Amino acid sequence: MTAPINLTPEQKDFLARACALIETKPAQPDVDRLFTLAAMLLPEAVVEVLRRRVVSAEGSLEDESRLGRWIRG
Repeated sequence: MTAPINLTPEQKDFLARACALIETKPAQPDVDRLFTLAAMLLPEAVVEVLRRRVVSAEGSLEDESRLGRWIRG
């Protein structure tokens, strides 16, 4: 079992903005920049869920739920 992930307010804000950007279906260079920043600012597990969100146009309900929980914290 993994430990729960607690994000700082700044990380939550970044995650919310990243999710909003992903919804706009940005160009690949923008996605690359997003993940460069995400890798520096967020825990690896959160980045992985974001990555799955980009790969799958709709994302899984589990991933959507997880992202929402992290943002609301």
